[in-house]
Amino acid sequence: MSASEVKRLKKDGKRFVKQAEKLLKKHRAKINDALAKQVTDAIEEATAAIEGDDGERLSKALHRLDDVLEKNLGRYRKSTFREYVEAIGLAVAFALILRAFLVEAFIIPSASMEPTLQEGDRLFVNKFIYGIRVPMTTARLIDFGPPEHGDVIVFVFPRQEAAEHTQSLPPHRRGCVDPGSLREEKDYIKRVVGVPGDHIKLVNNVVYINDKPLPTQPISQTVGGHLGFPFHNQQAETNGDHDYVTQNFGNDANFALSENIVVKPDHVFVMGDNRDNSSDSRCWGQVPMHNIKGRAMFIWLSSNSEGIHWERIGQMID
Repeated sequence: MSASEVKRLKKDGKRFVKQAEKLLKKHRAKINDALAKQVTDAIEEATAAIEGDDGERLSKALHRLDDVLEKNLGRYRKSTFREYVEAIGLAVAFALILRAFLVEAFIIPSASMEPTLQEGDRLFVNKFIYGIRVPMTTARLIDFGPPEHGDVIVFVFPRQEAAEHTQSLPPHRRGCVDPGSLREEKDYIKRVVGVPGDHIKLVNNVVYINDKPLPTQPISQTVGGHLGFPFHNQQAETNGDHDYVTQNFGNDANFALSENIVVKPDHVFVMGDNRDNSSDSRCWGQVPMHNIKGRAMFIWLSSNSEGIHWERIGQMID
């Protein structure tokens, strides 16, 4: 046996002896004195062999210690496989608790929140901020208060209410609802524009809350498309404590709200920042409070077919 092999065996032997000592101490009361002495003698023999340089002696001493432990304390020993299973189980349990009560990852699936959020952005959602929910349900154990104006929230799409609401729309406007969202549970992300009791309308791309326009400031206009018509306009908008940028493609009558919409109790009215390219409350109605999962926090990764967008990583979401 080479010197390097002996050195490695000594290192493993010291670790094994410590495990044996710990096992004996923990379960000493469960075995008689004779069996305990056998284990102690095997530990002392292995310890003495570790102090020397005889690899063969050390190997035999460690094998003897393993045999004695298996014979006298085998029922209390954990296999490597069992240790891995327990470690993985604890990690999974911790992840599930974290996901159920505190934080959940979410990926942006579309362009409806541009320019604030881009398709391919991956972000964390704070599930604790509005209260503690019972896992796998919409019930709350503790309520910390409703969302506020301007919050970017993740919520379970309200399929039943959306289906009922869209039936009241003219046929040409019902196409703004994704049919898949009506069939299976999906998570959406939008910005809270109105809270219970608010009167909401949208005229010439300006949002009015209780007949007062939200403060806006033009930022840019990108020209393109047919005959040089504006491709999109961007403007800074303020709602509550949030300052953000919205964009639109002109003045699409299908997305206008010339009449006041009253936000119902225990509901919020949501819109995407990409105002003319967002399926939101203007189309399928309002979001029940109990459908809300949490508020978007920050981008932890952003990538698409072009690669990783490093400049977006770590951006807080306002």
